[in-house]
Amino acid sequence: MRAQPLPRSVAPIFTVCLLAGVAGLASCTKSEPSGPTTCCDQPKVPPGVPGFTVVRDESTGPTDGQDVKLHVALKQKTKRDEIYPSLQFLYRYAMTRRTFEPTTFLGAFYTTEGEAQTGGNPVAKIWREHGDKGPKCEVNIKLEFKEEVDKAFMWSLNRAEPENLEDTCHLNEKKKIVRVDDKFTHKPTMKIDEANKAVEVTFPYLETGKDEYVASLGFNTAMTYWAEFTTTMFGKAPELKKVTYIGVVNDQPVMKITTTREQFDAKLSTVQETIASYSAITFAKLGLHKTDDKGARKDQEEHKTKTYKAALSFLPKEQVMISPKLK
Repeated sequence: MRAQPLPRSVAPIFTVCLLAGVAGLASCTKSEPSGPTTCCDQPKVPPGVPGFTVVRDESTGPTDGQDVKLHVALKQKTKRDEIYPSLQFLYRYAMTRRTFEPTTFLGAFYTTEGEAQTGGNPVAKIWREHGDKGPKCEVNIKLEFKEEVDKAFMWSLNRAEPENLEDTCHLNEKKKIVRVDDKFTHKPTMKIDEANKAVEVTFPYLETGKDEYVASLGFNTAMTYWAEFTTTMFGKAPELKKVTYIGVVNDQPVMKITTTREQFDAKLSTVQETIASYSAITFAKLGLHKTDDKGARKDQEEHKTKTYKAALSFLPKEQVMISPKLK
């Protein structure tokens, strides 16, 4: 079997043997290592930034045109949104530690030093190719359930911030968007049941742009919010197993619908598509003068009611409460 070479971090042990005496006795002295040495220079990570250890520092090429690869291991469990300051810091460190910036750069993050040593699929990476003006990033850290449903909830309220494909490393400071309903007393809320991968959403039906309940609420309007909310929650949160939606008017529930993912996938996921498809047919009739605006609206509302009631009929009765006030 071929002998394995020693890693660079381990100093070789030199043995010097001295033959002594006629009796053929041997005495040996050994030069012991002073202790393990770190492979590479370690940047001082500032407070508030998830720490890491540089495990491999690979630089090739002339000093004024090097290709640099840094393989680092995170020192702690790091959430998806928390990794970006670490990516940014490593990039700045690599760009400024020597006289000349690297021609190309790759910084790869792993969860353990062993993975960083052997390579493989990093949990996050930041890189810059030759000629690029700035870095690009890729993060493969899975969202935790709470993070997942929180983001889905924001999408459901049209408050989510879409990913900026021009700023994958989150270098640009996000501008705070002031919204009309930021100071409203009545706001949608969500309770998270992490153990059962479920959420309960309470949604107040308010007048547009006002912090007051609607004077009247129709069945179709209430159900449209439910369908859109449920579709977005299941679509944006892959681990979510159950959604309970509670619609509220004057601080009183007017509807409560509980849906499991299995029920949604089997019978309810196409509700919005069915309604949209029929709206296109109605619009075509209007264009051909086969109906007028009033007739088209009536036809659409009747079809919506029929579609929503059919969807609810698929659910067990104990999972559906619709107030008789909703007409």
